[in-house]
Amino acid sequence: MSGFIGWHGNNRQSSSPSTPTPSVTPGYFGRGASKDQDPVIVTVKSDPTSVPQSSRPASKSTRSRAASAARPSIASVAASARLPIPDAMHSLVSTAEIVVIGVLDMTGSMSTWPEEILKRLPRLHGDACEYFGTQSVEILFIAHGDSRTDSHAIQVARFGSGPELEPMLASFTSCGGGGQGSESQEIVATYLLQQVNTASARQVYTFFITDEAACPEVDEQLVKRDLGIGVNPNLRKTQAVFDLLKRRMNIYTVLCDTQYYSAGIRDEIRSFWQTTVGVEHVLPLNDARRVTDVMIGVFAKTTGQMGRFTGDLQARQGGTVHGKQNIATVMHSISMVGGSVHAPQVTGPGTRPLLPAGDPSHPSK
Repeated sequence: MSGFIGWHGNNRQSSSPSTPTPSVTPGYFGRGASKDQDPVIVTVKSDPTSVPQSSRPASKSTRSRAASAARPSIASVAASARLPIPDAMHSLVSTAEIVVIGVLDMTGSMSTWPEEILKRLPRLHGDACEYFGTQSVEILFIAHGDSRTDSHAIQVARFGSGPELEPMLASFTSCGGGGQGSESQEIVATYLLQQVNTASARQVYTFFITDEAACPEVDEQLVKRDLGIGVNPNLRKTQAVFDLLKRRMNIYTVLCDTQYYSAGIRDEIRSFWQTTVGVEHVLPLNDARRVTDVMIGVFAKTTGQMGRFTGDLQARQGGTVHGKQNIATVMHSISMVGGSVHAPQVTGPGTRPLLPAGDPSHPSK
């Protein structure tokens, strides 16, 4: 899967809604990009204003199917964009109203799941805009493996929206490894805590998509090597990192039933995530093709739009051979999700320091 599937730079600079923002990822001129590579420039128009319900297209499902049919394959996007495999040696800032972060396990135990997931993730932005009623939505994708054994163990794209998300997804690569029962989600969580600023957002949703648990402790040497930062001595326990992170964002785990592990080990992995993020935030799933639907279902359920969501599912799946089963699979996965979420109470401009004085996530000097 190597080469099949972010970016090696920072987020887009802010601009006025009417002005396209040319963005060149700095990594093209640093390590990770070959000398003969040309920079890839992506022009994006960003409109942070809300979209009234009455102005939305009546038939989203028809439009989604048309867009999907016209979309080139992920592999062809990767070839045309010529993007380097991203690393995690950069900090990020989003000034969007809504932020969605997708963290994807790319190890061997996930089998063909990443390929199926990556095919469908590009539609996430459009659906998020509709369910949250605003175009001010940015998405960050992160791929990971096991920092103890894998190359390219932490791959962090940049915040983006719309068509620019596809080349980001296309540049992720398989991490290899797998089979230990735990991966490096705790290092990704440390990255999100210390290197990502979403202070401007009114809602942040983060989804860990995996079939394995995280390691119980944060390895300071691996964090230094893969992220280039230090670790607060008080945040060396994975649970402590997630507890603090949950104060800033709504965290869910899409727990993939890949059938790689025995039932007993799967129970232990599920128990880990239920303890770490909460029972209502663990989304069990046995179909790789339904991951994006489940993520959108969380948006719907936590914003009180389940009627709309079930209608969308029926429109897209109703006429298919396995439509009823697909709908049932999604509804079962999100059945434990609570009726509302509480946005982290973060104040100040989006460009505030990532780790202001007094922040408990600040590493010791």
